[in-house]
Amino acid sequence: MKHTPHETPFAGTKYPLRLYRHIVQLHRREALLLALLLLGLWVLNLTPFVIWMSAGGERWLLAGGLVATAYWLFIIVGPLTAYAQPLSTHLRVQTPIYRLKISYQRVRSVRPIDVSRSIAPGKLTTMQRKELEPFLGKTALGIDLREWPLPRWVLRLFLSRWMLANDQQGLILYVDDWMGLSNQVTQALQTWHERRRPQQPGRGVAAEIIEQGNKRRRRF
Repeated sequence: MKHTPHETPFAGTKYPLRLYRHIVQLHRREALLLALLLLGLWVLNLTPFVIWMSAGGERWLLAGGLVATAYWLFIIVGPLTAYAQPLSTHLRVQTPIYRLKISYQRVRSVRPIDVSRSIAPGKLTTMQRKELEPFLGKTALGIDLREWPLPRWVLRLFLSRWMLANDQQGLILYVDDWMGLSNQVTQALQTWHERRRPQQPGRGVAAEIIEQGNKRRRRF
């Protein structure tokens, strides 16, 4: 998207998506064990002492072992690329396989979310509690939306279900510094709206800035 002459491109801090990283990395041990098992069986089947598969079966073992190894490497490296970043025109939510761009036109507000109160830990299954345990008792950042950027079921394919709010349309971002992300999103959102507000004829940008300053002083 092109910027108008008075717009200055803004790129905020990249805030790692801790919940996304945690959930994906929960499966790294199983992926590694599966890769070692399949590749180990493939090696054994190549020796003259162990013959227990039909001809050509070792190819499936090798293919399965390579796929499991690739998945294990993805679990290690992929989550490191997951983050949220406020930009001039939108909020970027990056995952290893998809980049979600949320226009500020869709954003209604931001709010702190007490994870324990919003999730109800007592009703979680064992696996669900394992996914959320590092974040219980902490605060996440809610991004309330006027509408979903994609259908909810599509977002579930790329994001954790815990990142989609249940009480209203919106995302829940689990980051270390939720206040820092909140401040940057709020600032970018305010700037975005101010730039799109029509100026009165004959008034320049400087006059608009002075008027905004006067309004802020009157509030106090």
